[in-house]
Amino acid sequence: MKKLSLFILTFAVAMMTFVSAGCDDGTGSVGVSDKDESKESVVQESSEESKEQVVDISTVESKPEITKAQLNELNSFISAYKDVPEFTFDAENINANEIAKGKSIMLVPDNSNNSFTSLICGQFKTAAKTAGFSKRICNESDGTVSYYSESLGNAIENSDIVLMYGDINKDELSTDIERTQSNGVKVLSVGNMGKDEKDHYVDYTLPINYRLAGKLLADWAITKKSGKVNALAINNSDSTLSTSIYNGFADEFKKYVTSGYCTVLSGSSLEVGNGLSAKIKQAIDKDPNLNYVVVLDESMISDAVSGVEQSGKNIAIISTGGGVSAFDAAENGSIEMLVAQSYEWTAYAMVDYALRVLNKSELPIEQDVPVRVVTSESIKNDLKENTYEIDGFYEICFGSNFITGYSGIWNL
Repeated sequence: MKKLSLFILTFAVAMMTFVSAGCDDGTGSVGVSDKDESKESVVQESSEESKEQVVDISTVESKPEITKAQLNELNSFISAYKDVPEFTFDAENINANEIAKGKSIMLVPDNSNNSFTSLICGQFKTAAKTAGFSKRICNESDGTVSYYSESLGNAIENSDIVLMYGDINKDELSTDIERTQSNGVKVLSVGNMGKDEKDHYVDYTLPINYRLAGKLLADWAITKKSGKVNALAINNSDSTLSTSIYNGFADEFKKYVTSGYCTVLSGSSLEVGNGLSAKIKQAIDKDPNLNYVVVLDESMISDAVSGVEQSGKNIAIISTGGGVSAFDAAENGSIEMLVAQSYEWTAYAMVDYALRVLNKSELPIEQDVPVRVVTSESIKNDLKENTYEIDGFYEICFGSNFITGYSGIWNL
């Protein structure tokens, strides 16, 4: 554990010198340091150059070692997410076919090169068709402002409601958004912020609890190391969703870690498969005390695995994600644990929220989009129990009860 007094840490930040292991310009860290033999949780602010907004510098009072009762509580919380999720969405029934009849719905994705976005489009069209929308639009995206602007312009003529999915900078599109809204088209923001954050300029932000994934990542590491966690968190600096997941991780980390630290290494989407693994190896080489690598964006799993392998060290990796490659990494043991997300369930939740907006129904405080904790062992057990032919675990991870559930709520 690093021994670093609060005075030295404050002085170091003031001098723009990052003395925490693994911290380069453009990174932030969460840590627990010793001061006169007492333990304090410290959250270090990211540099001004970083696109990532983590959390401000703060401290909490010294606390004793984590208790057995606390560990049992965290383990019980994790266990609640190990099985196929139940459909528990509590909302009033709506007549989806009547609401969607003759209407068009459009999804404007951030970038089709993003693994989550590329898969969500197909699921979105399926869910929208099930709901009864006459036209379902989801175009390929190159991630440029001109594309977003053109899409919003097309929405005026071809859509009744448009969902802007992922990391789209609304500041650069405020005029386009306002023009679309003035023509009677509702604009929603989806998949870039949790339920506690509201996007600006749009009419609504879909309330999904993305922080839960970060909380589960933290709890897993905390229980495995009995509160003594020295982690390297791999963050996508281009993703506000990654930051939302991180915030859930950081809150839990500060609450329960009594001895340790978390260094945040931020990489851009352009660095994925193009130098990121070398950065991760370098951060690992700098810090001999690391015992966990936490991946906050599934596109970076491969680089994290490669970086750890290149370092030659036995450091566990945990991640969040919902793509085929993420499940494969969990199944083959490349990562110790995956907080899995469902593209299909997310798509149904998106369409449900759009229906309620169009119907002027009461909107849910939180949309039902669960996660599931999976490991190599649990995947193998599920596949062994499965009796019908499938291509991969991702097909059965979340079951199909949510499709039945939404069909019931939509009065289909």
